[in-house]
Amino acid sequence: MESGRRRGLSSVLSSLSLLCVLLDLQLDGVLGATPVEIEHHLEMGRKLLAAGQLAEALSHYHSAVEGDSKNYLTYYKRAAVFLAMGKSKSALPDLSQAIQLKPDFLAARLQRGNILLKQGNTEEAREDFLAVLNRSPDHEEAHDQLHKADDLELLQKEAHEAHHRGDFITTVQVLEKVIEVS
Repeated sequence: MESGRRRGLSSVLSSLSLLCVLLDLQLDGVLGATPVEIEHHLEMGRKLLAAGQLAEALSHYHSAVEGDSKNYLTYYKRAAVFLAMGKSKSALPDLSQAIQLKPDFLAARLQRGNILLKQGNTEEAREDFLAVLNRSPDHEEAHDQLHKADDLELLQKEAHEAHHRGDFITTVQVLEKVIEVS
């Protein structure tokens, strides 16, 4: 009698295991986006961005990122929408993720460097511009932005020194130059 129970229990457990596997496969199909769906979201995002419908484009890029979190271009494209919306702070994590997924992606490095420079983060911006120049030594924009970072650092140092001397008029004048340069 006990061996019959064991066989019955074993049969139930086997059936449950099979059911769990089948449900898992079904849920993957329901919850995960197919490559066709992801491509549709990317295409719709591109068209809506071109039409200036930024919020709608962003929605499609969100869906594309959720469907394929390993695609560096999807993050980059969503960052482009954030930038078009004037939300550079929101674009930074996507640019960083694109770079993490593809470290030699120069366009993302340059874009992130530009944002960091505008935020006054000259050290991290410099790292991005130097990374671009390591891969592409003749990259004109990276050279220009690297010089701009140097200029900003000098101005920031000058403003800091003037402030320490108590020369607040010079401090304000130098900070105005910082704003102009950035």
